[in-house]
Amino acid sequence: MRRNITIFLLATGAVAGFAIGFGRLHYGHGHGCGYGRGAWGHDRVAFENHVADVCTRSAERAMDRRDKAPPTPPPTPAPPAPAQ
Repeated sequence: MRRNITIFLLATGAVAGFAIGFGRLHYGHGHGCGYGRGAWGHDRVAFENHVADVCTRSAERAMDRRDKAPPTPPPTPAPPAPAQ
């Protein structure tokens, strides 16, 4: 009895999994790995602009954390004294 229930549940899960997978392929028009209609839709340029803005803000925060003035270069050694 327990074996029959397990077989039924596994078979139902397999059929449901395939049905969901084919449904996602149909819904996403072949772009099944998260490229369906979502927050960004099919507008790749808008997504690339968003990523560029995020990277720019991150770089600006990193530059703000650094010291405002550039580090001073080490002093140059004095030229050797002329030989007499």
